[in-house]
Amino acid sequence: MKIVKQLSKITLPALLILSIIIVSCKKDDPDPVDTNPIVGSWQYVSVAPETPGTTIPLLGQITTYAPCISSLVFKFNSNNTVTAENCDVAVLAMGAAGLTIGAETKWKVEGTKLKLTNGTTVKEFPITQQTSQMTITVNTNSDTTTPAVNAVITVKRI
Repeated sequence: MKIVKQLSKITLPALLILSIIIVSCKKDDPDPVDTNPIVGSWQYVSVAPETPGTTIPLLGQITTYAPCISSLVFKFNSNNTVTAENCDVAVLAMGAAGLTIGAETKWKVEGTKLKLTNGTTVKEFPITQQTSQMTITVNTNSDTTTPAVNAVITVKRI
């Protein structure tokens, strides 16, 4: 009987401690998942001036300097990261035009704007989203004292 009393004295605190440990070891909440329709893979289709008749000399040289551009794929992940694959030269050229997608780039869609964040730099780009096609508008003019010269990049869902 004495042993049973001693075991009950030990068992109650042990069960209490065990239950605290079990409750405190619950699984962490998973990373938030973004359900915006942009999530998925998008392949480059074309780029053209936003205003018909506008001449943007660099656009005519894209296939010369980045012949792989038709293979360019953007992957927008549900954890708000984005990558650009299959044509590093095109990724560099887009970065020069302000559309930078690198290893640490995060995305967020707010209304009709795509926000790309690289460290402390946040840039916004007007977009249109449809089920199988999306356009991203980029200002190709790096001189902020003159009017914007926009190009529209069209991509398709793959």
